[in-house]
Amino acid sequence: MIDKDKIWIFLPAYNEATIIKSVIKDIKAIGYQNIVVINDGSTDKTVEIAKKEEVKVISLPINQGVGLAIRTGIAFAKRKNFDIIVFLDADGQHHPQDIDNLVHAMNNKNADIVIGSRFINKKSNIPKSRIVFNKIANIFTHFGKATVTDSQSGFRLLTKKAINSLNLELDGYGTCTEMVWEVNKHHLKLVETPINVNYTTYSKSKGQNLWKGIQTAFYLIKNRLYEH
Repeated sequence: MIDKDKIWIFLPAYNEATIIKSVIKDIKAIGYQNIVVINDGSTDKTVEIAKKEEVKVISLPINQGVGLAIRTGIAFAKRKNFDIIVFLDADGQHHPQDIDNLVHAMNNKNADIVIGSRFINKKSNIPKSRIVFNKIANIFTHFGKATVTDSQSGFRLLTKKAINSLNLELDGYGTCTEMVWEVNKHHLKLVETPINVNYTTYSKSKGQNLWKGIQTAFYLIKNRLYEH
């Protein structure tokens, strides 16, 4: 049995005014009422719309990237002593119904971190560019002695143990790989579970492109080789 009142949903959001309302409503419709929008310096009406939906909004002054948004969410959860948090994309790519899958995986496998993987059941129509980016990122992730099928998934569940253990530093998409690296360091248990994704013209305009992928690779190499 899932106690949804103990689970907090975090939505890192940058200029998602056109979709954020429907994402919030879809999450609430399946029983998750504790929602936090982490506004990553949006210049549109993302904050105004989110507040009208009566959810908590944490705003960063300027756009810093998804890494800092995730770190902000984790820090907030640590201060509030939350038991379980879930991150998912605010662009409508993820299916809120899959939150239950992550929670069940956590319970059934006694996991500290659950990653929703797009590549386990392979039913989703994933653009080839995203597949390539993920495979490259997986290589860097494996370099850190951690193996996952979807190192760049933004759909993740963290338990209190993970919330209190993780010490993330990267601001961009590299934080997804960095989180996996931290698993071994802090003796956390990570599992993956299948999710579905919905790639629309809008959602494909978000996320990683070639330049962001190059930047991510550079920061991962720098972080791994020169700082640790």
